[in-house]
Amino acid sequence: MSIGNEDIDSDHRYLILLINTVELVLRHPEKPEHVLQAFDELDYYARRHFDREERIQIAWGYIHYDEHKVEHQRLLDALAALRMRVETAVSAPGGRTDELAAQSGEISTFLRHWLIDHVMKTDMKLAELFRKRDPF
Repeated sequence: MSIGNEDIDSDHRYLILLINTVELVLRHPEKPEHVLQAFDELDYYARRHFDREERIQIAWGYIHYDEHKVEHQRLLDALAALRMRVETAVSAPGGRTDELAAQSGEISTFLRHWLIDHVMKTDMKLAELFRKRDPF
């Protein structure tokens, strides 16, 4: 999944680690605060990563920057909606951890597609840019 920019590639590896963390805490929904904390960290780091990636795109003169930025926002919106679902499940009377456990497979699949599809379909287009020239 390397696109040839160490900053972006490093971010992608860390995002995978965060998704793995979310999957791990979903296996133990009896600690809902851990689930929400893992989602918050994923959201925080995704925002930092997207900002860094967009700054790199600007520095390199990436012609598809505007489209890429819009996709980042769509991904963040989807992550926020998913987190809201999780929060609703854990904050309901009785803390419906059984519902959260039942949704864990769907959530994990969504997160993997959320990142993998974006990296493989959208970010890989950046690889050609990084192979072509030095930004300075």
